[in-house]
Amino acid sequence: MAEWQRGRRGRSGGGGRGAADLMPAAVVLLAALTLAACSHRPPPDFAPDPGLVGQIQSIRIYAPPTACPGQTIHVSYDAVLDDGSVVRFANTYDSHHPPRLHVVFLTRYSPDALALESGDWDLESDPLLSATQGFKLRVSMHAKPSVFATTTVAPDYSCANHVFRFEGPSGRTGEAGGPGPDVTVRLAVGHSPYVAKLLVAGIQVGVAPPFYVLADADQVPPSDWLVVESRGGRGGRGEDGADGAQGTKGAPGCPGSAGGAGGAGGNGGVGAPGGPGGHITVIAPAEDAFLAGIVDARSTGGDGGPGGRAGAGGKGGKGGAASSSDSRRCAAGADGPEGPAGTRGRAGRDGSPGLRAQVITVPQADVFGTAPPPELAALINSHSREQQ
Repeated sequence: MAEWQRGRRGRSGGGGRGAADLMPAAVVLLAALTLAACSHRPPPDFAPDPGLVGQIQSIRIYAPPTACPGQTIHVSYDAVLDDGSVVRFANTYDSHHPPRLHVVFLTRYSPDALALESGDWDLESDPLLSATQGFKLRVSMHAKPSVFATTTVAPDYSCANHVFRFEGPSGRTGEAGGPGPDVTVRLAVGHSPYVAKLLVAGIQVGVAPPFYVLADADQVPPSDWLVVESRGGRGGRGEDGADGAQGTKGAPGCPGSAGGAGGAGGNGGVGAPGGPGGHITVIAPAEDAFLAGIVDARSTGGDGGPGGRAGAGGKGGKGGAASSSDSRRCAAGADGPEGPAGTRGRAGRDGSPGLRAQVITVPQADVFGTAPPPELAALINSHSREQQ
């Protein structure tokens, strides 16, 4: 599975009928009133005191100075009044003690982050989009748009993921796993306003669009920092053994004859083999060829599939019925014995490793092709100008 695929986080909500629909109306009403009293969200008609709004001269934003792309950051806000006193914008609501100001009174916007109802922010996960300008946050008052504040959170890459595993498709029953995907890793050193020596790694899996990993090159060890594995797919499970046939029914008589023995269960099939490891290509700039050493490229075979299930032994045949109602003289025949179960199939063999990674060096200007994303080009070109 392509574990690198990620989706943006978003709010979720929903409704539907549940246990409350079955409660008496009085119980439901009581529960609703209790939830409303304890809710963290203000009612729709909650509004600030106009007199207080008239005293607000500015807003202060308290955000962390740095944060990693994709991180959720806690941010708080204060209103500064004419007399210099400060009122905090609350992020919870108590109907018994309503706050004077609440974050719902703020308009919050950022091209680089998603504003959350709590007042916090989900930062954009693509590191290229914040590399040169950081995460820009802007807030203003609904009731007084002329009062606003902005701040910028600098990007930090210390918590960036640098271990990636990509896996080929798993085989169906009786089929071998698919080969690991082809992976291309492109490396270069750039420059941003926040990092003087910025390592840029682009990772492309098959024909999917590349994604990028950024890091402070001075904080990265010289070898085996970026782990990239292309693993073969898991083999399919073996065919299940057939269940044994039921024994024949005994003939009626005095006494009835015994039922026949159940048939033996079939053996499970051998699991299918795992797929071979995929091919990894590392493209590094000829000016900094040593950069290729930071990649630990692993091409590994997929796990063999599990063996097929053993077939169950057949049930013994039912004994023949007695032909007379006199049980003292004439008895029914005994049921036949159950047949033996089959054996579970053996696990399939693991896939073979792929070839050693291929390393190619080209001029840095050509590492990311002729038309890299503009945000990436800005990082690489600025570094090239500094070196001249």
